[in-house]
Amino acid sequence: MPPSDGFGDRLRVFGRVGLDAMTYAIAVAALTGIGALIIGVATGGGVVRAKALLFVAGWLLLAYATVRLWPTSPDDVGPPSNRGVAGAIPVAHDSTRFQSLVRSLPPLRWIQLPPPEKRLTPPGKLLLGSLLVLLLSFLMETAFGVG
Repeated sequence: MPPSDGFGDRLRVFGRVGLDAMTYAIAVAALTGIGALIIGVATGGGVVRAKALLFVAGWLLLAYATVRLWPTSPDDVGPPSNRGVAGAIPVAHDSTRFQSLVRSLPPLRWIQLPPPEKRLTPPGKLLLGSLLVLLLSFLMETAFGVG
């Protein structure tokens, strides 16, 4: 086995972190899209209403993720070595049931993810998911011609 270089290791960690974040974001967009389509069809508005619901849901998710990402104190803003430490005990990385569900989806179930402190936080992943929801609404209107 060849000796590992620092750049290759960092690139692998970056790829795994990105894969984790994108899988989470795609799951958020897919579930929101399916939910909007079900509600749109059930209420008689069809895909036009689903597109509008996706637009509204995307902005609401974006607002919620922004609020969750907002620092709670001035101590939260600073070098990464100082963040997340209360005294000598690191603060636990919050994990949700949805994040556990996404972790069981392929391709995440097949790879070893970096430690939680190196990964994107759930609110950061939700921010990416909200952008994908807005992109889905935009594509429904522009690429697919949903009026």
